[in-house]
Amino acid sequence: FTMKLKKIASLALAGVMAVSMLTACDTTSAGDDTVVPPAEDTTPAGYSATILNGTNSNTKSLMTSEDSAMLENAVKAAASSIVSMDDIHDMLHMSEWPGANNAVYYTRNTTTHKVMDGFKDNLAEDVIYDWNEMYNGFWGMPANNSGVQRYVGLYVYNRALNDTQVNNDVAGIVNTIMGNEKDHVNATDIDYVLSVAKSDVGTEANGVVLVGVMIERSYTHAA
Repeated sequence: FTMKLKKIASLALAGVMAVSMLTACDTTSAGDDTVVPPAEDTTPAGYSATILNGTNSNTKSLMTSEDSAMLENAVKAAASSIVSMDDIHDMLHMSEWPGANNAVYYTRNTTTHKVMDGFKDNLAEDVIYDWNEMYNGFWGMPANNSGVQRYVGLYVYNRALNDTQVNNDVAGIVNTIMGNEKDHVNATDIDYVLSVAKSDVGTEANGVVLVGVMIERSYTHAA
């Protein structure tokens, strides 16, 4: 009987120790706030249409919308390159710089290089990303040309902003880009297709939202 009691006591003690070890492991993991959650695929279906619906009447009269798997993959790749809290802080700093108007571009900062490399490496070769030429300071498209061109931009927002705030700002960017565009030039009709994708990184308290905007412009000879 005494031996049985000793065995039961030993098993009970081992169980308590095991639970204590598991609890300690959980506490250590929960207290580690330096780990950035992986980028999430947060682009809802029809997000391009959502942004277009938020634009002004002039923009709506010029454009249609279409979600792009290529653009979504590029934005996800850019988001996936943000792997530390320092990276998030660098991107938040960019989002707060008034001269950038939330546009992400190459700077001397290594984080922006990683983000832009991830973005551009997942775009087709014929897609143009050159903020200096495309946006002339982030705003506006190059002069009318011919054929089909696809122009892209990448934008960063503080994740503390709600969806409406982000969407309204992106719609405003599209309005500005389309401000001087026309639906035809002489005998040439011009068509525009808007694609937008986004991805979240980090938490609402300490994170960013990356948004990619692509505008396809094509020309057809009027009948």
